[in-house]
Amino acid sequence: MRIDKNKINNYFIPLLVKGMLLLFLFFSPLLRKGNGGQAFAQDMQFTQFFSAPLYLNPAFTGAGVCSRFSTIYRNQWPGISKTYQSYLLSLDHYMAQYNSGIGLLFGNDEAGTGQLKTTVVNAMYAYEVKVNRKFSMRYGVQAGLGMKSINFNTLLFGDQIANGGNVPSIEVPTQSKTYFDMGAGALFYTKVYWGGLSAYHFTRPNISLMGNESELPLKYSVHGGAKFDFNEREKNLYDHKSLSPAFNYRGQKKFDQFDIGLYYTQYIFNIGFWYRGIPGIKAYQAGYSNNDAIAMIIGIRTDRLNIGYSYDITISRLIDISQGAHEVTLSYQLCKFRKKKKRMLVPCPKF
Repeated sequence: MRIDKNKINNYFIPLLVKGMLLLFLFFSPLLRKGNGGQAFAQDMQFTQFFSAPLYLNPAFTGAGVCSRFSTIYRNQWPGISKTYQSYLLSLDHYMAQYNSGIGLLFGNDEAGTGQLKTTVVNAMYAYEVKVNRKFSMRYGVQAGLGMKSINFNTLLFGDQIANGGNVPSIEVPTQSKTYFDMGAGALFYTKVYWGGLSAYHFTRPNISLMGNESELPLKYSVHGGAKFDFNEREKNLYDHKSLSPAFNYRGQKKFDQFDIGLYYTQYIFNIGFWYRGIPGIKAYQAGYSNNDAIAMIIGIRTDRLNIGYSYDITISRLIDISQGAHEVTLSYQLCKFRKKKKRMLVPCPKF
């Protein structure tokens, strides 16, 4: 059976976009049950890190075909009350005449009973260098503002209990802190392989809400992968198959994490399997192996629309209470893909 690609682009994809958007809006409130966020001194993290490319590495800015909209939502450990919940939204655009990409990233993270929030707004720029027909590099920078905030009114202190709940421990609390931040990254890629590194918080901003010194630690990441097409020239789109292994190692102060896994793609459907941890090399503490989670991912990828869902199966000591983690991603190309304008793109997963 032959597939008419024009019918797919003109009918199937717009219908799929509408349906997926409705599903995204429907399931988001359900996934929020239990609240979520990240640790106070650490940044947000995502299982589908390749679906938040501007957050992974600013060198990805403008790496798509044209203007691109991406969003990601994560609810971590819903079985534990008031835990982690994170959102990201990004927009980027490639300017072919300047070999450059520009973008904006908005992020919000909420954690705990005190509603500790981290909000980031970053502007990004990347420049692309075509070394030869088979090898290209990209360099990116980002700069923006971050804000930490907390609602002290939701917290209960010891002297409030002793005095019947009427005397606050902090007379005039500082409930928010705004700071300037910067980051940078580099990326190389061929038609099959890609790799990069990024670093954030060059300014080491003070994020203390109490007037003390609390420096946001430098965060760094090393990532890469490949995409192997089994039958790229096959005319029947249903028979297009590929395998995409990838990894991401990131660290921040004494904390680090290693994700490794792969995707199998056939036509527009994807399935992935990932592992997070560093067993045998680093332990959380003596006798406590560094195993965090196994993730299963499913997704749909077309020329313009990419959508994915992942569920983290906890394999650490939190296995009995955490109930894993949910993550939903959605991205959309804001123009039509034209072969005559096609350029070599980074061969990493796009959902």
